[in-house]
Amino acid sequence: MYGLSEEDRQIQARARGFADELIPFEDEAERSGGELPADVTAGHAKRARELGLHATNMPRDLGGGGCTSLQQVLVQEQMGRVTNALGWVAATPPSWLPAVATGDQIDRYVRPAIAGEREECYAITEEGAGSDVDAIEATARRDGDDYLLNGVKWHVTSFNSADFAFFQARLTGGPHHGEHAMFLVDLPSPGVEVVRTPAYSHTISHHHPIVAFTDVRVPAANLVGAEGDGMACAQEWFRFERLMVAARCLGTSGRLTEEMTAFAAVRARPAAS
Repeated sequence: MYGLSEEDRQIQARARGFADELIPFEDEAERSGGELPADVTAGHAKRARELGLHATNMPRDLGGGGCTSLQQVLVQEQMGRVTNALGWVAATPPSWLPAVATGDQIDRYVRPAIAGEREECYAITEEGAGSDVDAIEATARRDGDDYLLNGVKWHVTSFNSADFAFFQARLTGGPHHGEHAMFLVDLPSPGVEVVRTPAYSHTISHHHPIVAFTDVRVPAANLVGAEGDGMACAQEWFRFERLMVAARCLGTSGRLTEEMTAFAAVRARPAAS
């Protein structure tokens, strides 16, 4: 790749070296449902932070890497060379959140996520609302100093390991009736329950369950941005995550090409006489 600065090349090299450190653990992870011993996984996460590969998308003044978009792509491309069961330790907390978060939300969610002390999941998609997020039917109703949240969300990736969720809903009642809003929901919380966990074709310790939210009460302080901002928040996340998914796919394709080339070279050799 042309046009990379020395700093770009350094972070790319660190990410590739880290991926190479993770690859030897792939067989064990794949044979164990994506799970490795807790101390091993914790060691990988610590290593990612030491190498500056965790929270590359977060502002430096909050403890993040403050990397450029290109540098983030370079890191995620290398993480794509490793099975998802391992590569996700180079996590990217919600980089869109600091711009709209209150000081309290920065302290309770953003800084701990950057430090690797908290993990998020997104409860947005529904059975009848996939690519068309505007079709969601989940609701949020103001009740005094709280909101009551109701809805069933699908594909809530990382719910089993997360300790807070972003929940998107339509507002019922009030001046913003029918508009979208986003909320921070601590996990576990009363009324939040896994309906079932569908099986996926890949092997990863992060599950994608269907999750029901029934009269889940959250304080008004957990509203992200303002009433009516929910769709804008979701779109910010989608824009970022789709780019990083594409980067990881490039890394996967590169690894696959390397493996196929090596296999083809061995297979093509004539048998010894």
